[in-house]
Formats: sequence, structure tokens, C-alpha cells
Amino acid sequence: MDELDAAVCGTHEGARYWCNKRDNPGAVMSSMLWVLTLFSDVVVAYVAVDGGWGVYNVPIYFLFSFLALISQLKTMFTNPGAVPRHAQPLIRASESGIPETICGRCDAYKPPRSHHCRICNRCIVRMDHHCPWMNNCIGANNQKHFMLFLLYTLVEAVYALALVLNNVRTGETYASEATRALVYTLLAVSIATLLFVATMMYNQVYAIVTGIGTIDRMRKRGPKGNFAPVPWVDVFGVDPWPMYLLPTDVKSAAEPKSSQTTEIFSNDPSSVSNVSNDPSQRPVSAEYPRRRRGGAATPRPVSTD
Repeated sequence: MDELDAAVCGTHEGARYWCNKRDNPGAVMSSMLWVLTLFSDVVVAYVAVDGGWGVYNVPIYFLFSFLALISQLKTMFTNPGAVPRHAQPLIRASESGIPETICGRCDAYKPPRSHHCRICNRCIVRMDHHCPWMNNCIGANNQKHFMLFLLYTLVEAVYALALVLNNVRTGETYASEATRALVYTLLAVSIATLLFVATMMYNQVYAIVTGIGTIDRMRKRGPKGNFAPVPWVDVFGVDPWPMYLLPTDVKSAAEPKSSQTTEIFSNDPSSVSNVSNDPSQRPVSAEYPRRRRGGAATPRPVSTD
């Protein structure tokens, strides 16, 4: 049964569904996120029924809460852009002189701007960071869902703050001390959420505008690396812009032309690979050598991050 479960769900290549079972702290933190969100929903509904603010606020708040949780699930269970073991560089990338790097852990081709996640144990295309709150990496395929989660959570926090502060401004009193305690607990949660999520949103916008992700920025690789702004279509897909606000799957253009990123690889990792069931077809020849043991040099650069 365990073997069947491992084959169906996991982060390894060949798993039918993407799910991270290697990060126990991440599972706890993603569960805490749900607890805090549902707690806020209960407080808003309870105080509204108790007469603290208008009942019409409940469905509005519930809508943004629902969208935030759906976006969180999409971020958690979407393959962030794992590079296939048999991936090879696109011909136009090789011809343009872009360096070809071998991952020292995956022992396979590693596209530019990719990083190896030690938790997922995969190289991730345009990896920004591994987020324990999402229990997944944030990469090319799920960055849209992550940004939508941040957006809806920001709206929730601001909405809750507006409800509480409006009551403070008008001198509204609550029916009981229990209601008052719930309201001020919601206020504290909303302030903490607003500060943290606003910082994360800034990081994501910065990564898109500059092309420098969180990992590269922390390692101060920006000016020296092969970076360029990431077109919004690479993050949100080619759907009409109103669809950008919904946690739908990202659809890539058939022939991407505008981005240095998409000229090297696509949001769909399978589009950069020549996958074969024959192990002899893996790029492990002199052109794409395996990492050698004992510190011996390899003809191609080897990366371990």
C-alpha cells in the first residue's frame, strides 16, 4: 500500500499527483494557515450575528477567504516546475551561448534560473523559494496561485482591520466580553498577517520586475547572473486578464517569443525535455557528464543549489 501511495503522490518524477510528503514542519504550518483563516471567518460571522457589524459583511469576507484557501491548495498541489531528469537545453538556448549547467544532486541538466530544492529533492524552474506555509516550492508553474493567495489574504486582513477600526472610530460597544476578546484577537491576527503578507507580495513583485528571485537576491547574484524581467504572461498565462484574478491553471503560449526565460525553457517543464524510457538516452555522455566522485573536474559547470 505504501508503494502504491508513493507511486501516485509525491515530488519524485513519475508521481501522478504532486504533493510534498517530506516536509513535516511545512505540513504543520500549512495546517496552521487554515486554522487561522477559518478562525477569522468564524469571528467575523459571530460578531456580525451578535450585532457588532452588518451581516452583509459576512458573505463578502467569506468570498475572499474561499479564494485565498483555494489558491493555497492550488499552490500546494501544483507541480512548481520540476525539471525532468532527461531534460535537455533548447537548441536556440545552446546556440545563443547560454551556459549549460549540470545539477550536482539531480545529475541532470539544470536550466538557467533554476535551483535544487533539498526538501522536494528536485530542480525547480524559476524557483523563488520553498514556502513552508504552502508546503511546496514557489516556481514557474505555481507563482500565479501564490500571488493570488497573497492578494486575497491581504484583502481579508485589510477588510477585517477596517471593520474593527470603524467600530473603534464610532465607539461601538459589544454585547459581551467574549465578543470583545474575539474582535481584538482578530485585530492582532490581521495586523500580523498584513505586515507579513505585504512583505511577501513585495518580494514576488520584485522578483517579476527584476527577474531576480528570493534565493538569488539573498545570495547577491543579481548583477552577475543571467537575469531579465519576467513578463507577466509567463506568470499568469495567456488567458484574458480577468482570469488573472482566478486561481485557474496557467496556460502558456504555444510559441513564446517575448521572454528570455521562455526562450530557454517553458512554464511546462515537459516542453524543454526529450524524455525517453531508454536510460541510455539520458544526457550523461561527454557532452553532459555525470558528476564525478572525489572532486574530479567535469567538462560542464556543476551546480549544487
